Amino acid sequence: MTVPRVVIIGGGFGGLYAARALRRVPVALTLVDRKNHHNFQPLLYQVATAGLSPGDIARPIREILRRQKNAEVLMAEVTGFDLARKAVKLAGGGELPYDWLIVASGARHSYFGHDEWEKLAPGLKTLEDALDMRRRILLAFEHAEREADLTGTHAPLNFVIIGAGATGLELAGALAEVARRVLARDFRNIDPAKSRIILLEGGPRVLSTYPGDLSRSAEEQLRDLGVEVRTGAQVTRVAPGAVYIGEERLPAAVVLWAAGVQASPLGKLLGSPTDRAGRVLVEPD
Repeated sequence: MTVPRVVIIGGGFGGLYAARALRRVPVALTLVDRKNHHNFQPLLYQVATAGLSPGDIARPIREILRRQKNAEVLMAEVTGFDLARKAVKLAGGGELPYDWLIVASGARHSYFGHDEWEKLAPGLKTLEDALDMRRRILLAFEHAEREADLTGTHAPLNFVIIGAGATGLELAGALAEVARRVLARDFRNIDPAKSRIILLEGGPRVLSTYPGDLSRSAEEQLRDLGVEVRTGAQVTRVAPGAVYIGEERLPAAVVLWAAGVQASPLGKLLGSPTDRAGRVLVEPD
């Protein structure tokens, strides 16, 4: 008897939990991901702020599923679906037939119609994103040190985080720790502790999806760490070396994006209704 073929797209939490849930089910399972590793996304901010190394939060998908005999892993990029023929289309040619399809391809950054801001204000979804952030943060201190050594002064060391959800708060708090404790004595010509960590939120409070008391507590803890929290601050433009809030120009050595996400574009290719963020509308089951 031919066993059903299940294709899972995405090696994040959703894809891996689905794969593990099917480990004793008589199916032939193929997990497809663009990367060959799973990363523990909640700790990406620690890699971005040099608190952890990439290997601390990443693990090969093949290793995770090595003992699951009904599973195989394929490193490939999915470009679309042939729903009538039940096939997954892969970049570079080739298809994967399926009897059951699980799409767990996650989310990506949303710049609310300003995709040109991405090069100036990177978001945080992958290890590559985290390493890019870490490079920008550490280079900002190094450039300030060199400038101060050559000229006796340096441009403002302002680190601006746009968006005060969980990721924005984690980045702001970790950056404050880095500037005021970790790097405090590592430079001769600059004082990292005098850096400004500025958290911008367009809404009326941080952690807007949490209860009000938790939101207030989080903001108080950030301020105790030395983070400048500005709510009701709608960013209207991101430019090299600056962020604009209306007509106000805020100098920025580094800008980090934590303001919004949108679902993977694969969801819209399934022919099912989606919400404004591209998430597929699902039933209770």
